[in-house]
Amino acid sequence: MNNGEPDGGMVQALAAIAISVVFAGLVGFLVLHFLPNTPF
Repeated sequence: MNNGEPDGGMVQALAAIAISVVFAGLVGFLVLHFLPNTPF
């Protein structure tokens, strides 16, 4: 890990946000998929 990069923290933050969004989307889709009376 190169701590000399000024945007290293931003990269990790963007990666965490992206993972959180994908995870939330998958969980939401699965919940809607297994719930009745939903078009998914």
